[in-house]
Amino acid sequence: MSDVDVEAALGVGRRHGLDLDEVVRRRDVFGANELADDGGRSAWRLLWDQVRAVMVLILLAAAALSLLLGKLLEAAAVTAIVALFVTLGFVQERRAERAIAALRRMSTPEVRVRRGGVDMTVPSADLVPGDVVVVEAGNVVPADLRLVESASVRLQEAALTGESEPVDKSLDPVAGDAPLADRRNMLFCGTQVVYGRGVGVVVATGMHTELGRIAALLGDVADEATPLQCRLDRVGKQLAAAGVVVAGLVVAMGAAAGESAEDLILTAIGVAVAVIPEGLPAVVTVTLAIGAQRMLRRQALVRRLSAVETLGSVTVICSDKTGTLTQNRMTVTVVDVLDHGVDLDALPSAALDSSLARATIVAGALCNDAELAPGAADGIGDPTETALLVAATRIGQDPEGLRRSAPRRGEVPFDSDRKRMSTIHDIEEADLRALFPLVSADHRLVVVKGALDALASRLVGVQAADRVAPLDDDLRDRVLAAGDRHAAAGLRVLAVAYRSMPTDGSSAASVEIEQDLILLGLVGMIDPPRPEVAAAVGRCTAAGIRPVMITGDHPLTARAIAGQLGIGASEVVTGVDLDRIDGEGLRDTVRRVSVFARVTPEHKLRLVEALKANGDVVAMTGDGVNDAPALRRADIGVAMGITGTDVSKEAAAMVLRDDNFTTIVAAVEEGRVIYDNLRRFVAFAVAGNLGKVLVMLGWPIPLLLTGNTAEAVALLPLQLLWLNLMTDGLLGLAMGVERAERDVMSRPPIDPNAGILSGHHGRHTLLAGGAIGGIALAVGFTYHIADRPEWQTMIFTALTFLQIGQALATRSTVEPIWRLGLRSNPTMAFVATAVLALTAAALYTPLHELLDVAPLDIVDLGVCVLAAMVLVGVIEATKTRRRGAPSPLPAPSIDAVEVSV
Repeated sequence: MSDVDVEAALGVGRRHGLDLDEVVRRRDVFGANELADDGGRSAWRLLWDQVRAVMVLILLAAAALSLLLGKLLEAAAVTAIVALFVTLGFVQERRAERAIAALRRMSTPEVRVRRGGVDMTVPSADLVPGDVVVVEAGNVVPADLRLVESASVRLQEAALTGESEPVDKSLDPVAGDAPLADRRNMLFCGTQVVYGRGVGVVVATGMHTELGRIAALLGDVADEATPLQCRLDRVGKQLAAAGVVVAGLVVAMGAAAGESAEDLILTAIGVAVAVIPEGLPAVVTVTLAIGAQRMLRRQALVRRLSAVETLGSVTVICSDKTGTLTQNRMTVTVVDVLDHGVDLDALPSAALDSSLARATIVAGALCNDAELAPGAADGIGDPTETALLVAATRIGQDPEGLRRSAPRRGEVPFDSDRKRMSTIHDIEEADLRALFPLVSADHRLVVVKGALDALASRLVGVQAADRVAPLDDDLRDRVLAAGDRHAAAGLRVLAVAYRSMPTDGSSAASVEIEQDLILLGLVGMIDPPRPEVAAAVGRCTAAGIRPVMITGDHPLTARAIAGQLGIGASEVVTGVDLDRIDGEGLRDTVRRVSVFARVTPEHKLRLVEALKANGDVVAMTGDGVNDAPALRRADIGVAMGITGTDVSKEAAAMVLRDDNFTTIVAAVEEGRVIYDNLRRFVAFAVAGNLGKVLVMLGWPIPLLLTGNTAEAVALLPLQLLWLNLMTDGLLGLAMGVERAERDVMSRPPIDPNAGILSGHHGRHTLLAGGAIGGIALAVGFTYHIADRPEWQTMIFTALTFLQIGQALATRSTVEPIWRLGLRSNPTMAFVATAVLALTAAALYTPLHELLDVAPLDIVDLGVCVLAAMVLVGVIEATKTRRRGAPSPLPAPSIDAVEVSV
């Protein structure tokens, strides 16, 4: 079936597209253009994952042992608490699943579609059969399309057909039963446009596409845990195993001392329960998911949870210049033609006397794929091309009118290696033809625009007002010097050239037409730095992170912008220079150089590999289809949400919704905060459980020495489960939402190879755990020696108050507790209050009989509060000493801050 027959069958015209009412009607019939989504793990799968966790299985085994001993109440209570843990974990995991699913929905790409005669961008899920879609290099095909217009369209179809090489597409009909790989007029959903530009009509959406049919055959794919989740899961299993080992030792010691089998088993169960951090898996998952949502509020869309944890370790941020460090609001300010420069900002609207400058702008508007909405200053497409269209309107030219007067007959699309684009036009109006004196009535106009150094070797002359000046060495030097002059002023310089070609059929669009060109002029565009980026660069430096500019622009432009932003620009290395450097020389170059210009995507990949070889953790930005390898190779691939291609977004771990360098810095800060919170929780849980284990192990020793084995168990398994529920389950969650510490961006990046409790964190955990165990034992022994029957209740209650005090004091590793207050983390205030209320319920309601505890009077409660205050004093003393230690990073001087800002 021909392309015209396809349009007729679908009731659509490629120039007009579907009307909006018809789109709505067809969406009701065909549904959304989405593959069936199982919504992640089902509720039953989530519940099963909670039940089969190693720590839960150990607790269930403890309940079974209690049942065998005839302790029916204890067995039922342990089972009930396990059910609470499972329910809590299920609810938290379900919340995390929904948060991650919401993030995935937000990463749905937008497509350029023609409806009602107007080009617009819509979410790919809104496509319906009959929609007219415009695709270009970098797009992932959003549905099955029948190609109706093609400008050298080439697709990578390996994911669908297994064909490793890109496939050239054509408009020619093919047999209806042809294999997928032979359907050269079809663009299949999920494949990638790697070259060219085309227009296609949607013939199938969602599960009716070829990709949808394959998806229907696939089973569930297991979700991958992040490296940190795996590491923490190992920690949890190691603690559980340690609990079993310690319990075995306790049983052996007790058996040697002649304890009863019942007491031995209860003690073993208690020790095993005490060491297990039941809330660990759920807190980790929820903290990562909540962190990803917090990043989204700061315009960073995380596509993979592993990026959340890696961000805290970033040591180098490699950023493109245009749109990320600058505003990406290109404005044409200068048109430089032979011996004459025109300042557009100084001209009244539509006033341009220079016909050569006018020809330069008109040619730039013709060799252009952007679109301007009627009466709007912004458009759809590349900002550079949009700026050229706006410049045309400023001199009184209608871009759409120009395109009608000079219809495009062929093109060689832009790519990052050639750094240029070419189009072929028929010229139908004499006034327009007069702007291009070499183009006679029986010839076509070829327009080429691109980087000056990409066109310089293809130029043979320069257009003057009434003649063509041959490009001798002197004139070539003058042209290049003009380009350097504008680039040094921070302008982006674009060269516009033309030539004439006959209409005798030899005008096939290929790179061969980019020869024997006549330079019309240079276009200088300003893209000012984002005002907030200089401060963000300063924050990077203070945080031990090196910002590196990698751009395809002229080295003088790169140096000028880098200097304004405070990025070290004492040396600028170009792509040509990089081609001459290899091995150790490249590794040395990336250590000292922070600005790279005129680079290709292949250079980006080499730079990432060299930085990683030096031990850096690299975040790399990219927006083009050829940036995908570098984005995948980087530790954190960062795609541009506004200007980025679908391919770059798919390859990236994070998408900047505002294309702003400051957002990367904000995401790094959030990554550090999330890692701090996870480490804080692990330290809190391990220290608390260590304290409980010390109580369980330490309590029997003096009793056994005195022969008093009747009360050799400090706490019952049910009491330990309750304590863990209060601490790991509730207080742990509150620690997962703590705000950033004051010094979070003034310390070195997190070492990705360091343990979660390495350095002073491990020492602090041991100190806090020892203090908790020692203080609780002191309280218990004091009451036991005084022959107070409530000694066990005092241990139980003291541990509760001790861990509340520990949670409040360890909210920061440097700030004292009185400066933190509770307003900065209202969740902690609420949870601490809830824990106190539940403890009161355990002591003063019939629940105390189930837990085998007794009500306490005000003096006893005061002793527990005093115990917590002693622990807080110990922790605060360690923080005071840490605050007095020298800063790991020198603070930037006032002069340095002024220079960078």
